[in-house]
Amino acid sequence: MIYTGIDGKKILSVEHSPLRKVWKITKKMGRRICVIPSDLCFVRVEPSFSKRISEVKSFYALDVEQRYGKVSWDVSMYGDQVFLGVYRGGFSKDCENVELEIFALARALSLLYKDGYLLDMGRRKTTLIRCEKGLLKSYRVILKGGDYINLLISQKRGIELSKAEELKIKEGLELEEALHGVKDILSSLGINQDSEPLLLSGGASSIKGLKELLPKAEKNPYCDPDLTSALGASLKFVLKNPYPDFVQRELSQRDLKIAGITVGAAAFLFVTSYALTGSLWSSEKLRDIQREEFKRIFPGTPIVSIYDQVRSRVSTEEPYELTKKFTELSRRLRQDVKIYSIEFSEGTLTIKGEGKEDVVS
Repeated sequence: MIYTGIDGKKILSVEHSPLRKVWKITKKMGRRICVIPSDLCFVRVEPSFSKRISEVKSFYALDVEQRYGKVSWDVSMYGDQVFLGVYRGGFSKDCENVELEIFALARALSLLYKDGYLLDMGRRKTTLIRCEKGLLKSYRVILKGGDYINLLISQKRGIELSKAEELKIKEGLELEEALHGVKDILSSLGINQDSEPLLLSGGASSIKGLKELLPKAEKNPYCDPDLTSALGASLKFVLKNPYPDFVQRELSQRDLKIAGITVGAAAFLFVTSYALTGSLWSSEKLRDIQREEFKRIFPGTPIVSIYDQVRSRVSTEEPYELTKKFTELSRRLRQDVKIYSIEFSEGTLTIKGEGKEDVVS
């Protein structure tokens, strides 16, 4: 299997062998997993109040709606912890799944350290990830990155931003403005020279002098620093994944094709096994057993057709509660409404989906 992590224009793929339980980086393209930037998502890690995932999901369904409104979200449980992931906006239709950048970076960090930090310094933001025992413990995001440093250089020296970028690349932290900007970012995140272990990530983390400023920091040996989030996303279905999966609720054309082949094969096996069973067992003996069972359950009732008798008895009685609700649902549904899930519990039929506002109302 090949999985491809896509973080904007940054792409990285891994090839996974489930039998050998090994993976390697490849140039091939596979199942596409889009990265949702850390400033467009929100993550909560907290103790679980229940061991039942259904109860946890019911709670967060209401909690997320009240706090964040209409957003995409998912929740997972691992041990006694709950991981909630929320993000706004959509993603490319070419992608088959999404991964929040926070989870992707935490997964990449766990490749090297079970306990430690990851500093992802990008062009417009910087993210700090903290892991304990290989799992995300906390994170912080500030909207300051490489562009912020360029702006300080530009304002101080009275030059264009493009020239400031070139100067930053050439001289790095030897520039007073660049050093001040980096220290400001690190201070805002609570990082000092003694923070360890610390993994550097993001394009801006390659600025000259940063390694000397943070002597205990290391770079990711698996890929370039700016590909770390793409690497973490590509490993989503390869490494043990305790985080929400954001599995697609609608089947893709590829999934439909696979499902069709599977159903066809299952139908063929059923028909074949039914035919073979019929040749081995006498249908007359089966009918005799059916007649005796019907007499026992419905004494004094003439046997005209066993199936017609049972069908008529069911149809003349009061319909099941669930049948009533499905009948009501069929009257209320309109075109252009997509149904994602149907749940029936304690007398309540819950339908979840989406549609245009005027249609739904």
